[in-house]
Amino acid sequence: MDDFERELGGDLLASVSRSFYLSLKVLPGEIRSAASLGYLLARATDTVADTKAVAPEERLQVLSEMAEAVAGEGVAPDFTSLLYKGAATESIDAELAALRKFSSWVGYFDRMPSWQVEAIQRVVASVVRGQADDLKRFPGNHCAVLESADQLEQYTYDVAGCVGVFWTDLGYGAYGESYAVLPREEMEQLGKDYGKGLQLLNILRDLPEDLQSGRCYIPGADPEEGGAKIWQEDALVWRQRCRELLASAGNYIHAVHSRRLRLATALPALIGAQTLTLLSSAGWGQLQQRVKVERKQVKRLFRRALVASFRRRSLGNLFSELLECCPPLGDAVIPAKD
Repeated sequence: MDDFERELGGDLLASVSRSFYLSLKVLPGEIRSAASLGYLLARATDTVADTKAVAPEERLQVLSEMAEAVAGEGVAPDFTSLLYKGAATESIDAELAALRKFSSWVGYFDRMPSWQVEAIQRVVASVVRGQADDLKRFPGNHCAVLESADQLEQYTYDVAGCVGVFWTDLGYGAYGESYAVLPREEMEQLGKDYGKGLQLLNILRDLPEDLQSGRCYIPGADPEEGGAKIWQEDALVWRQRCRELLASAGNYIHAVHSRRLRLATALPALIGAQTLTLLSSAGWGQLQQRVKVERKQVKRLFRRALVASFRRRSLGNLFSELLECCPPLGDAVIPAKD
């Protein structure tokens, strides 16, 4: 896969993956290509789902065709119309380039082990399912709200919890039982919760932008009461839930044997813990200004993680230390389903 490795080592992957590119860079070669390809395919579907210049019905059709192409049940869709509309609106050049390469990326399946292809197909199918549900729930002509906690839990699994399972599948596929000290089933559950925590973190951070776009992922919230009230009251339980889910990352990191795999696994969690700490003290005005970990802080985290990665438990301890900076928010309880 030399050609593909060179392509993934270029600017495109870095342009569309932001901080996650750091994890992909340090992955061992045995799984780096599969992880990167899975990410790029899912990122391409995300571009389609987010292209607001295209009607939801058209986006749903394109997403379905993309999923079928990845599953080996169809051909890649014609992106001409979507590329034209996207180029004139909000899509960035790198995202459009990813759509143009979609068909050739699917073609790489012929050169990969079947277990890697199957893992990629599972994760892309899950991500597209979550994206499609999103388009159906939030039509854009009014501000819609998720109906239940179950819907939010399912959505966070479909678009991100599945990535934790995918990561685990790649690890055990390449290294067998030597991937981690914990059983595979337990690692899959930890990975699932880790991924869900990162997606819930994104939902909390993006609350102002989502409300403006007609989407409210906080079950039971009333957009007419205003974002400040939702953030201070309705979102409180989900900030606590996010902390609980992210705590799984520490146990996952502790269990991984390979130094490079530990480092790659830990980086999103470390950035996530720092982001959650910033959110825990942020008011609505700060949230509207976009809460994020600055680039220099990310670099500092990477250096600390690099040193800690030499000892199996040290990276998990570093994550736990950062998460402790975000104290529990009390005894908030997620409402039971009616």
